Amino acid sequence: MELLNPAFVILIIKITICVFPGVVGIILLSMPEEKKRSFRNSLCNRLFGVSNAIPFPNFERALLIIGILGLLISGAATWFLLIAGMLE
Repeated sequence: MELLNPAFVILIIKITICVFPGVVGIILLSMPEEKKRSFRNSLCNRLFGVSNAIPFPNFERALLIIGILGLLISGAATWFLLIAGMLE
């Protein structure tokens, strides 16, 4: 008897694909403002060498869009990878 069945490994990979974008989306949406500012400053320092190259409202809007897209991708992946196969 094998310890890891290939079907079980595939199921774990599917669950990871379904959950990871949702977790990232929730983290980006629920991040407090001072954490967003420090994240923007560190990202701008690494990319451009200046801490305020991207205006904060634009950066905050981009985080909001990326977070919502992560939740949508997570929902779509859950539907197509896990739920749709059970309904047949």
